Amino acid sequence: MNTHAERVLTLNIRKISRESFLDVTDVRGLLGLLLVDGSLVHYRSPSGGYIQMTITAGIKESAYLEEKVAEFKSFFPTRAEIAPYSTARRPNGKQTTVLRFRASTNKLRPLYNLLYPAGERQITQPVLDILGAQAAAWCWAESAVIGKRGGAKLSRVGNTRVEAMRLNNWFELLTGARGEVKDYRKRPRISFSPDQTKKIQDALIQYAPKSRIHLFTGDVPDVSAIRSARTELLLGSGHARPERSEAEALVGNHQA
Repeated sequence: MNTHAERVLTLNIRKISRESFLDVTDVRGLLGLLLVDGSLVHYRSPSGGYIQMTITAGIKESAYLEEKVAEFKSFFPTRAEIAPYSTARRPNGKQTTVLRFRASTNKLRPLYNLLYPAGERQITQPVLDILGAQAAAWCWAESAVIGKRGGAKLSRVGNTRVEAMRLNNWFELLTGARGEVKDYRKRPRISFSPDQTKKIQDALIQYAPKSRIHLFTGDVPDVSAIRSARTELLLGSGHARPERSEAEALVGNHQA
């Protein structure tokens, strides 16, 4: 067999293999992306069921959502795309347009098993043990709020104090920064002093999503400059779809 034919055959084998399952690298990459964001729901069906992954964002977060979707597709190729939809009408008659990315496939089951042990979302030590700085950067980008004096607070740190403490220890291991776990309206948060915040920013800036780079530099962002022109055009091309029941919403989803 000539060299060209061998190369084509190898590429085809890799493509088939990649389409059949997620390897360890894919799972680790997706875990880092979805550690504190998105939802995974297990649906049963006559053929055995599937996992539905959903990530949502507000209009002003369009550029950031596109970065997350690009990251997702780098590990898990799919034809699914970002789509706008309208929330249910509130008592005052108003609706909100939200952006959503959704993919449904049983290939995401390893992620579901790791992020939802016993069927409930948790940040567990086994998951943190296999994640590194890239995952920490996504976690920081997702919910860090930088104060006027340079300190920071993380709000998406799990549902319990135990989970928040695990995450705090993980950040210290990766960056050398130590935060303080506090309770806020029955939900935990992690607060970092200015000097500890600077440690995290310096350690993770090379992994920072471009649309959230200000959270790693301390600069004040220009929101209008980081909104996605492509998504703006999508919104302007027609009316957003109204939110539908789960069964109806699945009809237009792409199965991987």
